[in-house]
Amino acid sequence: MFILTKFKQILLLLGDIFLLFVSLYITLSIRYSQTFIMDKWLEHFYPFAIIYMIWVLVFFSQNLYNLNFTKNNIFFFKTLSESFFINIFIATFFFYFTTFFGIAPKTNLFLNVLISGILLFTWRFIYNLTMSKQSFKTKVAFLGYSEEVNELIKAFKNEPQLGYQCVVVVSNEPISNSDVQTMSMDEFLQNVEKLDINTIAIHHGKIKMDEKINEKLYKLMFKNINFINLLRIYEEITAKVPTSLISEGWFLDNIQESEKKIYDKLKVAMDVVLALLMLFVFLILLIPISLITLITSGRPIFYSQKRIGEKDKSFKIHKFRTMIKNAEQGNAQFASINDNRITKFGKFLRTTRLDELPQVINILKGEMSFIGPRPERPEFVTQLEQEMPFYSTRHLAKPGLTGWAQINYPYAGTIAENLKKLQYDIYYIKNRSLLLDFAIILKTFNIIIRFKGR
Repeated sequence: MFILTKFKQILLLLGDIFLLFVSLYITLSIRYSQTFIMDKWLEHFYPFAIIYMIWVLVFFSQNLYNLNFTKNNIFFFKTLSESFFINIFIATFFFYFTTFFGIAPKTNLFLNVLISGILLFTWRFIYNLTMSKQSFKTKVAFLGYSEEVNELIKAFKNEPQLGYQCVVVVSNEPISNSDVQTMSMDEFLQNVEKLDINTIAIHHGKIKMDEKINEKLYKLMFKNINFINLLRIYEEITAKVPTSLISEGWFLDNIQESEKKIYDKLKVAMDVVLALLMLFVFLILLIPISLITLITSGRPIFYSQKRIGEKDKSFKIHKFRTMIKNAEQGNAQFASINDNRITKFGKFLRTTRLDELPQVINILKGEMSFIGPRPERPEFVTQLEQEMPFYSTRHLAKPGLTGWAQINYPYAGTIAENLKKLQYDIYYIKNRSLLLDFAIILKTFNIIIRFKGR
């Protein structure tokens, strides 16, 4: 079933790439005679290929290859339009401020933007419409019920383009979703062939499975019905791990730190390269940011605070000060949205993430990485570990400037919200890779250029 999801995403990506090159061919066909079109094709192919690669990366950073967003509504086409305008700016800058390829295709670029825009918007509309059709659904039966199951049922209903449909929930307990058909296990086994399902998601711990039931379920494997653990489908759809359903055994089975050694070494090298670039930006902006802070809110310029990092080691994090002096008055408290302790200039620094530039020092010292769970204060770590015994799992990786939780979850200003955010941190710990890190960097860049930092 997850192969189908990946296939849909790959189809979407390949469709975009194919149509971009088709738009280039149409552009050259309009501009030149058939006699010279192959010469012009070779001349334009490589520079436009680079541009198209960048365009696809912009689309990716804007979540346009995330099936959760592929539906025909105002939000989707607004996002697609904004991404396209960003791409137009990039293409214009590329051709008029770089002379490496020796072409400045004013008319060709205008035509290509127009043609590719028409093709891509039409293709995305047809794709979104097609993927929401009933014939493309994976029909699921849930064995057992919980809030996580209810969350998935709502996601299937609200995001039809994901390609899932809940047919029945097998549970002896009442469920909160009245729109879903429920059955006992006996009823389900008697009627399973009539239900026309192709996937059964088993919620271990919420459904009783004796030897007789296991035998009947086993026979269904030979009738083209797939079986999957609820945790796996939940992780695939939500990109997080439900902390309420996992145990120490789950961590032993899923967190394989020995397999991450090569990745960790490559990540250290990447951190050094990016930190040197960040250090250059930091040194350029140090004086202007310091002067504005000094004029608008006085000293101090910097703010240091103890945080908990990898392997529970404490260290001091460094930032440009964004709050009023003595903001906490001795009591540790979470920052919140529209926090009145944040200065006007501090708000700008936060939305652009410029307040975090001094953390390049922490990265160069090896205390932090660019990508990872955000380091938390010792006072809050103690509270969070009492509420959630697995909280310290996030300390298996170096803390980062940005991370999977930061780009997927709104500002966490309470203990409860931080525990929800933990689900994304554990997902990252389990699945971290250079590819996932690259995706996080792109999405973080999207947040920065949209002034959506917090």
